[in-house]
Amino acid sequence: MPKAKSGKKNQSAPAGLNNVSIPGPSCPLVPRTRGPQASRDPRNDGRFWRPASTAVKLYFTPVYRQWLDSLPDSYKPEYGMERLDAKIEESVGNSLLVAGPLVDFYLSKIGGEVATRLRRNNGTGIATFERDVPPTVFSPLMLLIKRYGGKVDMAGSSTSRSGMYGTVEINVDSFEVLRSIFSGARSDGRTFLVKMHFDRERTPEDRVISHYRGKSVVVATTARPFRLHYSSSRGRLTVTFFRQKYDRNGLAEDTMLRAAQDMPPTE
Repeated sequence: MPKAKSGKKNQSAPAGLNNVSIPGPSCPLVPRTRGPQASRDPRNDGRFWRPASTAVKLYFTPVYRQWLDSLPDSYKPEYGMERLDAKIEESVGNSLLVAGPLVDFYLSKIGGEVATRLRRNNGTGIATFERDVPPTVFSPLMLLIKRYGGKVDMAGSSTSRSGMYGTVEINVDSFEVLRSIFSGARSDGRTFLVKMHFDRERTPEDRVISHYRGKSVVVATTARPFRLHYSSSRGRLTVTFFRQKYDRNGLAEDTMLRAAQDMPPTE
């Protein structure tokens, strides 16, 4: 009988630090505000995320770097490539960051792109745009959308890889879920999914009167889901959604679509 080939043993990774205690922060990880806070306004000196970011920088990153220093050289990345300074690259690359500010920033920017396509001169129909999003940022975005109720498909296609570093398709078929994802509380309280339209009239008394003329709303239903297509190889996020326009009496421009929105989903 032929001898069975012995499998090559993989060298196990070194164990982490033992008996390590991380001191807690010396101040509460909540911003000091007067009254209840309604939004994470980034223009307010980053006050919402700053305490948590500082705690990670001062308490968790040193322990993480201490663990990296205990690893053999064969386990460490080679930061000093070509003309790169290894110490500078290592100090930046081995820093732990709070993902929350990045998630809020990118969702606010994507929501702003959605809002610009709800202007009055845009009628009922499909809107689409693209935006560059790094894979390391898209990963927590995808997790947040999935946990709120978005449907994530990482199967990929016949021409691309599957998984997080291939192509990802996300569908949101509930307006309530979409409103939580693009909540104005992530920025300065703005509303991204609905835009009101007004006409302004100046009176002889030099007063300005606004007249309501309708609104444009983002549609998120089973028939018309809010769709995000992500290509990791290009770092490109493509957003496609359907906008519905209403007149000042609440009548939809496309009555067939309005009927589909009101129709309960079939089992």
